[in-house]
Amino acid sequence: MRLSVAICVLVVALASIGGSPAQRSEFLYLNEIKVGMTGIGKTVVAGDVISEFAVEVLGVIDEPGTLSDFIVVRVSGEAIGRSGGIAQGMSGSPIYVGGKLIGALSRAATWSKEITPIGLVTPIEPMLAVLDSAKTVSMAPDAGSVLGGVLLVERPFAPSAAEVALQPDAIFSYPVSTPLIAVGLSARAASVLMGGENTMARPQGTLYDFLPAQSMAPAVAGLSSLSLELLPLAGAAAGSGNASTGAASPSTAPVLTPGGSLGVALVSGDITVGALGTVTYVDGDGVIGFGHPFISNGASAFPLTTATIIDTMKALDASFKLGTIGKAVGVISEDRMAAIGGRIGGQASTIDLQLSVDNLDDHASRTLKARVVDEPRLLPELLLSSGFEAIDSVLDRVGAGTVEVTYQITGDGMPSSLERKDVFLSTSDIALYPPWQLAEIVAFLQYNEFADPKITQISASMRVTSELRAIRIESLMLDSVVYSPGDTIQFTLVMQTFQGERIVRTGELTIPEDLMATDLVVRAYGGPRMIEKGEAPDTFESLADVIHLLETIPTYETATVELFAVDPYLSSSGEALYGVAKASHDYPGYVVYDERDVRALLLSPSAGSSQ
Repeated sequence: MRLSVAICVLVVALASIGGSPAQRSEFLYLNEIKVGMTGIGKTVVAGDVISEFAVEVLGVIDEPGTLSDFIVVRVSGEAIGRSGGIAQGMSGSPIYVGGKLIGALSRAATWSKEITPIGLVTPIEPMLAVLDSAKTVSMAPDAGSVLGGVLLVERPFAPSAAEVALQPDAIFSYPVSTPLIAVGLSARAASVLMGGENTMARPQGTLYDFLPAQSMAPAVAGLSSLSLELLPLAGAAAGSGNASTGAASPSTAPVLTPGGSLGVALVSGDITVGALGTVTYVDGDGVIGFGHPFISNGASAFPLTTATIIDTMKALDASFKLGTIGKAVGVISEDRMAAIGGRIGGQASTIDLQLSVDNLDDHASRTLKARVVDEPRLLPELLLSSGFEAIDSVLDRVGAGTVEVTYQITGDGMPSSLERKDVFLSTSDIALYPPWQLAEIVAFLQYNEFADPKITQISASMRVTSELRAIRIESLMLDSVVYSPGDTIQFTLVMQTFQGERIVRTGELTIPEDLMATDLVVRAYGGPRMIEKGEAPDTFESLADVIHLLETIPTYETATVELFAVDPYLSSSGEALYGVAKASHDYPGYVVYDERDVRALLLSPSAGSSQ
């Protein structure tokens, strides 16, 4: 294995840890590994008891680069048999030869020349580079231990027997997946957590459709796009129902031990989302584990937690550890290719989340409280799943209705708090709208081009009814078809409530005296509108401008009558409209929909007064 300058870049400097890897006698480095060496691995199969399993070195895979070298080992013993092979959650299990740590079990593998379970071990050197500043040490493997003529084929899942038979000189490796557990989520909430837009399409008509296209926010692809896999079962997390993820005091913090379990918390409180893995090495208050990345996040700030394994479940496709996330005891600050690393003690920055739902039909209510990691790559999926859990658990149905929602977002990097009220209506699934709108607002904030909002609190209050509270725009009438600059347009707007009364509203719009156009369009519409072809897109100069836009885009309870002029220099077909004047009126709790256009002529000042 060749030492690269890149390894030194992937360093977390932990002040409490001294010395270089070359000075640590508890390790056996890659250049010292010999075929036939035997040793043990440590992992938790059930409870908090660390079990041992036997390992035998089959050879070393020496690939180009610094992060693609592995030690190939045969694994056996009662712990492996009980687990049904190398199970999800075993990643990070420390492997010892002669009492010295050689690295972490990180991948399962299939090789036609080996029937018994084999695995790949991430060598200790690149893992230590995550823990502290690695010094220059010889990491070239022993020439006699290198498996010659062997092709390493990395796969996201185990290969079929036919594939293995066709390539006898290939070792197929596949990750010992980091098991993701979710406690307190319904099937629908868990589905959108993992699949994002692929499993639950973004509803039309949310803010996403009206925000400027320059937003850098990525698509909501779901956590499965990050090679995470949700376990089919999970135990109740320690501290469920309590939104605190503060670090435990040194006197009460459980000890993290090599071979023992650790957790990475994404959401803690009334619901829990997190990952399970195994501790590889502990040095003072420094910890490394997994033997592979979590989401390859680089510098991170995830809560480091204890974890308890209830049992290891055998499965035909992939065995897995059934476990629970415990209390936060520190911070995972590095998420690198070779390992995750962090410190015991301290507290990761998280966001207070509060979602309140009132079902106006049967007077049921719920307030969901949790703390969520402040990671823009993950936050949309975490907010969506939390939002669906909150609203679905109170409605106890999927169907039509109207929802009023108030959002509040505060942050240490925001010049002011963001507050927005919305109302949505659906004839099929009203629960879709509040979570998606919340995720879109937060993503637009976090990916703004000016400053990190450093969000600290997010809240949403939802009031839902099965009643369809809708107002349809039926007609728009003007007092004339010809006007001159400076004239006042008198309009009459006729609307109809759903299965209710008719509403007639009158108003006026003043034509600017200096308006240069020949064609006018007066439009009545509900809610926000798209930018017209004759209008420039919104531009921003600060985060305050972004917040202002998010607060002021009209809601669907607003009926607007707007005067547009046709820009003759941009279009000869009358499509390049731009807004000139408008009048609006709110109908609280109702969704105004549909639109009507009326065209008129604008005379030049020399042509006389309007008729």
